[in-house]
Amino acid sequence: VTQQDLMTELSRHQIEKLVQKADIVLGFLSDTFHAIAIFCLVAMLVGTAFTIIARPIGVSFYWIWPWTIQFFVWMCFFGFYPIYRRRADIAISFIIERLTPTYRHLSSILIELVIILVMVLIILQLPVIFESQVGPVDGVITPWGELERYTLSIPMSFSCCLILLNSATEILKLLIRGTPSAEET
Repeated sequence: VTQQDLMTELSRHQIEKLVQKADIVLGFLSDTFHAIAIFCLVAMLVGTAFTIIARPIGVSFYWIWPWTIQFFVWMCFFGFYPIYRRRADIAISFIIERLTPTYRHLSSILIELVIILVMVLIILQLPVIFESQVGPVDGVITPWGELERYTLSIPMSFSCCLILLNSATEILKLLIRGTPSAEET
């Protein structure tokens, strides 16, 4: 065993450890975003239920409906990353399942690269998105005033960044693992 082989194996081991730690952090963030999305759903349901129950007795709050819409948007965008991370999205896997292990491995890397490209394109558009969301969201009242429109897109930007990082981590895991043999699939 040469010194170069030893260094290569050492750096490979360090990369594996780094990827493993990144995967743990990304999993934790996925669970956190999932919990936030559930909170948003519960807040929507509670607000709507209160409105349905209270309106017949003459109690109505103008701000419940705008907050319900705000929570709906946040729920969708906070849920974006956990859906991707948990592979709960819709996939056309029957095509990939018919491929040989080598092509399946390569297609997995290609898919992650396409996801990274899409996330980069979205992230590059974030300044335009935030600049176009000017002014308050009517009725989304806080003790500090109405929330600004750009707050609708903040969870989307976080989710896109996390999806990009997750895809990069998945590519590293695929490269570390290497092409599976026919017996492993």
